[in-house]
Amino acid sequence: MQELLIACGDVELLKQILTELPQDQYKPIATKRGAGIAQKLAGRGVPLAIVYEQLADVGAGQLLGELRALDPPPATLVLTSGAPPKDGPFDKALRWPMPGPVFRNAVKSLVAQGKPEYDMEQWRAFYHDLQARNQALPTQNYYEVLGLQHGAKHDQLTRAFDAISLRFHPDRYNSYRGERWGAAIFEECNTLYKVQTEAYGVLTDRKLRSKYEAALGAGELRLSHEDTAGKDSGPRSLDELATDRKAKKFLKLAQSAIATQNWSTALQNLKFAQSMEPSNAAIQAKIEEVQAKAG
Repeated sequence: MQELLIACGDVELLKQILTELPQDQYKPIATKRGAGIAQKLAGRGVPLAIVYEQLADVGAGQLLGELRALDPPPATLVLTSGAPPKDGPFDKALRWPMPGPVFRNAVKSLVAQGKPEYDMEQWRAFYHDLQARNQALPTQNYYEVLGLQHGAKHDQLTRAFDAISLRFHPDRYNSYRGERWGAAIFEECNTLYKVQTEAYGVLTDRKLRSKYEAALGAGELRLSHEDTAGKDSGPRSLDELATDRKAKKFLKLAQSAIATQNWSTALQNLKFAQSMEPSNAAIQAKIEEVQAKAG
């Protein structure tokens, strides 16, 4: 998932811009400020920076100039409240707000300018890793499916599943399905993630886990369908905490940040999600959990 910079001094506008990005294709680096941001992007290969005309500290022009000095520089899209300028230290300027398809097409075309060629050796290695994981599934118990030792605690299960979702969730590879190799990777991920999700759902449910420990003691690696049928074991990924489409998108971003222990970004996206569903107790509980981890 490619990183994109979105810099906007107005938090509400920042949220609007984030929700208009194509889902599950980009990982936004969202900021209200411009000072020091370009230096933080150095060496990260960020293909696109979206900069609103007003930032919370420095002028947008200063940030654009610093982005231009990076090697290689990202493509830049400037958003303005009035008529967009025709030239400047940017690749494209548009007036905000605009229709969603216009914005997404602009993002797609600008990202393509600096998009590297597919590293087929890397994709091939990933595909072989997926095949090996799927071939091992019939001999693995639920703990092994999640890469954990028997008896793992709830927080270990959550961290493991967050990391698994970041790497193996099929939606991460949906945009590659038009390629033959991309479709093959998507199918392998879909097979693997279903079992990983099943494992997580059972082990994080107290009653199902107790049943599973008994089954495991009897030599069974899986619970039967009868044991799990009709049982609601709760959300299996973070976005299931919400019903609002935009809130779900921010929760997915939060899950990605949690998997890499980027607590500040996780909290930012959780709070964005909460602003869409202010009375959602589950999101509030997750915010408190991440705040505790962040110290």
